[in-house]
Amino acid sequence: MSQFEKYHPILTPHYTFDWLTKARVIDVFNLYQTSTPTATMETTATQINHIMREIFHDRQLIWGVTDRTTTKFVGQVGFTPIDTANHTGTLIINLRPAYQQATTLTEILERLVAFGTVELKLQQLTLNLPQQNSIIEKILHNLNFVTQDHLTFNYQP
Repeated sequence: MSQFEKYHPILTPHYTFDWLTKARVIDVFNLYQTSTPTATMETTATQINHIMREIFHDRQLIWGVTDRTTTKFVGQVGFTPIDTANHTGTLIINLRPAYQQATTLTEILERLVAFGTVELKLQQLTLNLPQQNSIIEKILHNLNFVTQDHLTFNYQP
């Protein structure tokens, strides 16, 4: 059994992190289309399968996020890649536009940082933004991430 296979579901007060295979493909497809307009249902299904294979080989840990109250799909978060030998991981967070607000981002990022450092024993976390985002930057600053360029953020517990 993969080490990472046991890490689901992960709960926060308002959200559930679970395998992307639990989400409807159409919801994941709609999320992917916001950043990759050429995404298709077929490429989305292929990407979900690839993500699950990588999880079962302990190379990444990606979850679909749902709202615990409404059960609506919120987005995709996790760690990719994870290097357990060197205790490092790169965080990803890709939320539907309606959920890109400070309270949601804070709750999700706090849980990811705590999970990465406590459960996975990661000693360095990185988060790369595709473009500057003042909301995420403020949250990361409050979580003790540091940045030089406002795009790459690093954390060491």
